[in-house]
Amino acid sequence: MQMDLAALVSIPLDLIESFAAMPYGMVAAGALLALLTATFTALSVPGTIIPMSFTSGALLGFSGVFVIALGALGGSVALFLVSRYLLGDWIRHRLGDRLDGIGTHLDRRGPFYVVAARITGIPGLLVTAGSAVTPISARTFGAASLLGMMPAIVLAAMAGSAI
Repeated sequence: MQMDLAALVSIPLDLIESFAAMPYGMVAAGALLALLTATFTALSVPGTIIPMSFTSGALLGFSGVFVIALGALGGSVALFLVSRYLLGDWIRHRLGDRLDGIGTHLDRRGPFYVVAARITGIPGLLVTAGSAVTPISARTFGAASLLGMMPAIVLAAMAGSAI
């Protein structure tokens, strides 16, 4: 049985074209994608960044990179702050003095480790919760996280825009 590939390809493209034709359709799509990315990232849903970046690239083109970067940054920092203020004292109490030696080291080199962990694909929850108990600031964590996630976001969004 032969499938008509043109029909399979034209259905999503027709849907995207009709959505883009709506007033402020692309702005609404961008805001929705950023909000979904932030929510999924804050809830530590594994594998969020690549499919969301691909989708944003297909819908918004290169501007989808910025939409997903904004959502990923917001979700990561939100999870970082929640982890710091809800779990930070409990983890510090459990680890005690062992955390002090690590904390002074991570105070200086923490951003490098966050970037390296994001690039290598260590699960976001481990990176975020682990960073939340160190003396790294939320601003520094956010910048390092974004820097580490940008290669994946750009590659997936550009692949999506090639559709």
